Amino acid sequence: MKKIFLNTFIIFIFCNLSFAEIIKTKDEKRANYILTNMQQDYTTCYVFYKIGADSIRKSDGDTDIVKGIEQSADTSLKFAYETGELSGMKFENMETRVKMEMKSQSNEIDNSYANASILLKKYGDVCKNLIQNKTQRINYWEKKAKKKFK
Repeated sequence: MKKIFLNTFIIFIFCNLSFAEIIKTKDEKRANYILTNMQQDYTTCYVFYKIGADSIRKSDGDTDIVKGIEQSADTSLKFAYETGELSGMKFENMETRVKMEMKSQSNEIDNSYANASILLKKYGDVCKNLIQNKTQRINYWEKKAKKKFK
């Protein structure tokens, strides 16, 4: 009888630990998902703003507007690297993401600043909202994470 009780007790303890690990793992997966997507959003916006600033600069646009867009690019890059660090990304991986995103967005506009309005339509509102109210975007990714990691 003692053996049965002892075995049941041991199984109960291991089951509780396993259940706790599953819960923790799910929360960790959700957090990592949110951070990874936020990092990508910031990277996307950094590239969007850099291309926008270059486009305006090349067309001899207002230098104050260029400065404002470059400030948004700098802010996006800063948050991209901070978020990447929080998620444990290596600097090299973050750098690679920036290069890949630059190539992707450049391809979207056929490597021509004359087509920059394509990016403005696609990323303008998202990036503006990300810089002004990151909580809204975090909430968006939290909802997606809850659906993905039930």
